[in-house]
Amino acid sequence: MSTQQQHTGMSVHTLGTGGGPIVSGSRAGTSTAIRVDGATYVIDCGMGSIRNYRTSSAWEDLRAVFLTHHHSDHVYDLGAFLVTGWQVPGESFSRPVRVYGPGRPARIPAESPEHAREIDERVAGRTMAGTAEMVDALLDRVFASDIAIRMADEGRDEPHGWVSGHDIEIPASAQADPVLARHPRMEPFEVYRDELVTISAILVDHRLCYPAFGFRVDSAYGSVMVSGDTAVSENCIRLAQGADLLLHEVMDLDAILATLPEGPKRSGIEVHLRESHTSFDDVGKVARAAGVGRLVLHHIVPNTPGAADTAKMAAAAARDFGGSVTVAEDNDVFLVGERGMSGGPSRGLDLTGAVSA
Repeated sequence: MSTQQQHTGMSVHTLGTGGGPIVSGSRAGTSTAIRVDGATYVIDCGMGSIRNYRTSSAWEDLRAVFLTHHHSDHVYDLGAFLVTGWQVPGESFSRPVRVYGPGRPARIPAESPEHAREIDERVAGRTMAGTAEMVDALLDRVFASDIAIRMADEGRDEPHGWVSGHDIEIPASAQADPVLARHPRMEPFEVYRDELVTISAILVDHRLCYPAFGFRVDSAYGSVMVSGDTAVSENCIRLAQGADLLLHEVMDLDAILATLPEGPKRSGIEVHLRESHTSFDDVGKVARAAGVGRLVLHHIVPNTPGAADTAKMAAAAARDFGGSVTVAEDNDVFLVGERGMSGGPSRGLDLTGAVSA
């Protein structure tokens, strides 16, 4: 049965709250569904998130998927999202689904021209891919046999009629560059609009992962900002200004390093983590600077069960923010707008000055 007649207003559903390419027994990989009057918009498709999608939405509700960046922990389940709703009786897309995300950069990102030459030697001719290429590869290569057999055996239509990939075009005025300006100061820009929502993007600071976007969803009921993976970012703060709810990534660097064994690759991973993510000591300051109504922490790092002290994370963020802070768990629901933020999540750690039971 369609959920479109059963749902009005705006709500946020945390399909996955874990960060990093870790197989976790406690959290699915990062993914968020934003619902507005029965339509669903998904941001990122982390590992295991597809199982949680059906707790909030039917396949016929899905309108678009947005990828903040192409790290594996944000795209693991993309193929499953695109193929599962393709003409299964009673479980099908009701309209074409669009996937928006990074385009192919002009070259592999680097910190400087000198670093770029070093990277060229290290990657040995490898290239990156855009979102449109990724979607085509999933439909035409990864799932090619499944799709061809189902078209032949079950009479299904061509899946490209139901699913399409779109590379987000960064405005030329930003003068962004994969080596010289990966996250320049810029203004938010619109990437999607329909009769229910306007979705805007901005470049954020995820070290060499370029382009990396934050997304904001505005509706008649209110506004939600999803940071994507980022260090403390002025662009992220700019896009989040005045939002009702900010979902922001969070990391405890010492805790994640404690889970990693010593070895030749550990130092490189430490640099990436330190310069690519936002510490629990800083995330509350981001929310305060943006003047948001509520802060929800997700993309929790470390993601292995018991490794993150989420009470410590929330307390530090609440101290600096001064408003309501929640550490999200999978399948939490947050209401936005006319129905308010009352009650917070169905589960999770909420601080409005104190830890709730």
